Amino acid sequence: MSEEPSSLEDIKKLLREGQKIQAIKLLREESGCGLKEAKDQVDAIQAKMIADGEQLPKATGCMGAAVILVVGLGMLSWICSG
Repeated sequence: MSEEPSSLEDIKKLLREGQKIQAIKLLREESGCGLKEAKDQVDAIQAKMIADGEQLPKATGCMGAAVILVVGLGMLSWICSG
């Protein structure tokens, strides 16, 4: 990782809140670096935080929504067929 951003605490705060994309955006705005470089730097900051014993929220994505949708549709078809 190159020079640490001056808003390192802001980036860490966003990571603690589970807002990794916002952390990447903040780093890009501050440093002017590209998306991949910013993501790699935020990943490194996150890994260091975890190595230091911090509990960070798990990333959420569309997989959880997909599971809920499938279960809901399954229940709906079960109710309608009964």
